[in-house]
Amino acid sequence: MNRLFPIPTIVFLKLVFKNGGVAPRRIAKLALWVFKTLLLEPFRWLELALYAKKINRYTIADHPVFVLGFHRSGTTYLHQLFTKDDRLGYHSNFHMIFPEIMLIGEKILVPVLEFFCRIFKLQDAVHRVPLSFRYPGEEDAAMTTSPAPGSVQWGFVFPKMMRDVFNNYVLFENKPEADINAFKKDFVDVLKKTSMANKGKRLVLKSPPNTARIKYLLSVFPNAKFVFIHRDPYETYLSNKQFWKVLQNKYALGSASEAEIKTIILDTYSQMTNRYLLEKHLIPEGQLAEIAYDDLIQNPLESMRKLYETIHLENFGYCENDVRALVESQQSYVRLKHEIPAEEREAVAQRMEHFIKTWNYGR
Repeated sequence: MNRLFPIPTIVFLKLVFKNGGVAPRRIAKLALWVFKTLLLEPFRWLELALYAKKINRYTIADHPVFVLGFHRSGTTYLHQLFTKDDRLGYHSNFHMIFPEIMLIGEKILVPVLEFFCRIFKLQDAVHRVPLSFRYPGEEDAAMTTSPAPGSVQWGFVFPKMMRDVFNNYVLFENKPEADINAFKKDFVDVLKKTSMANKGKRLVLKSPPNTARIKYLLSVFPNAKFVFIHRDPYETYLSNKQFWKVLQNKYALGSASEAEIKTIILDTYSQMTNRYLLEKHLIPEGQLAEIAYDDLIQNPLESMRKLYETIHLENFGYCENDVRALVESQQSYVRLKHEIPAEEREAVAQRMEHFIKTWNYGR
């Protein structure tokens, strides 16, 4: 990210070619990617000219709080609650979608984008809320929109690529040390820019792939704090099926069958959570808190107070009223309920057996 070459449009087109091109019905999405990268290229150069040296010299003084958990486990809601504390900074949707110009473009573009979101009543299809560029986003996704080839989120754009990018950039299976260090540099560059955009506040970050990267995160941020949220695996699996449907309809350039998507969900879910259970002992005492999704939903204020105490954040009372206001504003949120087919339930039970036993989720 913090360099002039390679040109993002070229990186993106190489990825498209590598993954078999784009289906005719998705040409419009391809055009948007190309238009975005071409349009922003001069402004990316400008940001590099103004900030590249500052980014290289910049140090993140207060190590981040990482919200961990598999997709659709409640990570977004928990992240949103943390962002109500204005002593903390966060990676926003604007930072996620426009990482290459986040430092020169945020003050100018966010008010304009927010205006259009309100006028046209745009919706965030993934989270089923009104679209806002101030809403918390995922720093891992910013490595895709940059675009950088070393991002697991390309597996959502090109599903047939998911196994490789997951093994390479989440589990780091058989990756040379040089490649791992290159990934960490790109990742830290994103966080440096996010920290600068937040005036140096301690960042609270949410990106599900980080759940399996504890060892690597600690190697960069030894004083980082972690909050792991877990949810009934059967509900999580069903929610991920719906999540993938939205991604396929709205954002994907490649395609995959329903059977392939089910396999991806089960593989990544089991591998990610097992890696977390294997590595969480590496986190020093006082830097890890764990919470169940249902506990957070039923008692959000008490749950947040306990999290603050467990990982030694500042007094929760400072932001309690703002957190309460957010909780009350979302009382009407509808929690979708679906029945899981018997054969899929058994598949989840088999793949997630260790996780189910650890958190005492019933079969």
